[in-house]
Amino acid sequence: MTTRVVEPEQLDNDGFLNEISSWNREMAHELAERNDLGPLTADHWKVIEFVRDYYQEHGEGPPIVRIGKDTGMSSTQICTLFPCGVARGAYRLAGLPRPSGCL
Repeated sequence: MTTRVVEPEQLDNDGFLNEISSWNREMAHELAERNDLGPLTADHWKVIEFVRDYYQEHGEGPPIVRIGKDTGMSSTQICTLFPCGVARGAYRLAGLPRPSGCL
């Protein structure tokens, strides 16, 4: 049995971290597994790290077009990596808060 890295009280009702500062790579791996997005590849990490950096600089998650331009990936490639959507996939794994308007 694997040791849990993310405790239930660390997540909101939609599975997003309550506190971005508590994020670490092990949490991303566990969240990926919980959301059927793993195993994480180098391309996953490229998107996750870009999303985190963008959020820390701008205070909001980047749109998929910006992710694509800055990572060199097409929207199709990004959606293949995160089929549940960028917000529910990449943002969640990157430890970002749930974006307003995200259902």
